[in-house]
Amino acid sequence: MIVRNHRTGNQCVLTFKPRGWRGKDAYEISDADGEVTHKVAGQWNSQLICRAVGTGSGFLHPDATVSGPSSPNYTTEYILLWCNSEKPTTPFNLTPFAITLNDCPDETLRPYLCPTDCRLRPDQRAFEMGKYELANGLKMQQEEQQQATQRAREEGHALPHRPRWFRAETDGDTGERVWAPSRAGDMLEYWVERERVQEKGGRQPWKDVEPIFIVDDV
Repeated sequence: MIVRNHRTGNQCVLTFKPRGWRGKDAYEISDADGEVTHKVAGQWNSQLICRAVGTGSGFLHPDATVSGPSSPNYTTEYILLWCNSEKPTTPFNLTPFAITLNDCPDETLRPYLCPTDCRLRPDQRAFEMGKYELANGLKMQQEEQQQATQRAREEGHALPHRPRWFRAETDGDTGERVWAPSRAGDMLEYWVERERVQEKGGRQPWKDVEPIFIVDDV
């Protein structure tokens, strides 16, 4: 991976290589004087622990059983930095946090969303609810509508597409074309329009926004 400073031309080339927990100087915590104070071990999907240098004996195993301070089995030799929590069974092993990202409460959020917000896409909502056959049929309908809209634009029966919330500009550092959020004074234009809709109680038409999703109450 190359990390480049476009203003100065300096760059850092990083080469990622696999390594184990036993690698020299791997996973250590040092103080301000550079002295190693703790060794760290763990697994990305279970726990992360550490042990002060000079305590304990042998290799610090990443799967060592470690209890938190509130446990009667707690020992000061190990410090539990992080522990994965038990999660309910969900499609695709999504975390509870990931599931909430597309949550769309009918009363507190949906009335204020832009009609093009992907959380309003029926086939996606059906898929998230585990209605896979319904989701597949809705997806086909959605794609047919998109293709029909594209044909209408190509044949001149519909206005050309124009980005509503972004505008193209040239990046001052790289000279490349980038898309920046459209602004209305000191505020982002999207939020100006969303606040207007919210002030009117929601469920209002959005200015210069065309509906792009099929209509289906999933």
